[in-house]
Amino acid sequence: MIHLIYGEDSLSVEEMLASLRVADSTSDLYDVNTTMLNGASVSLPELEAAWSTVPFMADKRTVIVRNLLARMQPRSGGGARSRGASKTALGEWADIGNRLEHVPQSTDLIFVDGDVKGNNPLLRAIRPLAQVRECKLPSVRDMPAWVRQRADKLGAAIEPSAIAALVDSIGNDTRLIDMEMQKLALYRSGSAIRRQDVEAMVSYAREANIFAAVDAALEGRAGVALRMAHQLLDAGQHPIYVITMLARQVRYLILAKDLKARGMSQAEIGSRINVRGYPLTKTMQQEPRFSAERLVEIHRKLLEADLSIKTGAADEEMALDTLIIALSERA
Repeated sequence: MIHLIYGEDSLSVEEMLASLRVADSTSDLYDVNTTMLNGASVSLPELEAAWSTVPFMADKRTVIVRNLLARMQPRSGGGARSRGASKTALGEWADIGNRLEHVPQSTDLIFVDGDVKGNNPLLRAIRPLAQVRECKLPSVRDMPAWVRQRADKLGAAIEPSAIAALVDSIGNDTRLIDMEMQKLALYRSGSAIRRQDVEAMVSYAREANIFAAVDAALEGRAGVALRMAHQLLDAGQHPIYVITMLARQVRYLILAKDLKARGMSQAEIGSRINVRGYPLTKTMQQEPRFSAERLVEIHRKLLEADLSIKTGAADEEMALDTLIIALSERA
């Protein structure tokens, strides 16, 4: 049997793979009859040799190949010429469809990959011959229900406000939310997870408060930005930290605008600037609202604030307040 498990929801991909392995792991010799291959470097003869090997004192053997399809993913933006070029670039893999028809019944061949596009030549070759499971991320709108179901699976109770805090701060990054929920469930030890727990233990939730203050400053809402900035200061944050977060977000916006102009998708942009979840979603929502010239101007104001602190012209808190007001006036 040939299986293909892929998609952007890496948590579901790994859980589906685990369920397949559990179903086949009744033999004491399961590990002996399991081969793991790195798709980034494996050759077709090596793969063919692995799936053709007779099981050792068992009825089945399992061959798991990771990230082979990603290795063959064509560059974005190609048309018919690009498809032809990608077929040529496949080299020895161009014949994989025909080869897969000879996988013996005694072998479970499992291809495991991340987010693969529909124009991937290996996806087209393998799909008709495999049992396919595509794992798509739930939309942000569907995430509260997903979190509730996940909590039930973990045997943890969670309050609606805590669910909202998790989704607002992390978005639809299912793997990250699952990790945080496991930590929160252990922390609460059978009691319901509260919003306060999320804000105290999940770094993304603490950053969400920073993002709200940064959003208000960039969007020209001086009163809201000043109030939120001082709430952060009262909670123990340093003015330099708030200014640094503001500078970081401006940098993300400048990079996102440039990469978007080059035709990159949100996922590709997130990978390039090393941002995901809530911060990436927020950045992509903000980006169209600022021109490149406006972002350069904001960056200059940040440099002026930094210089005023370093030269002693203003203390940190005064520099932060002056910066927020200056940004709001120009907005």
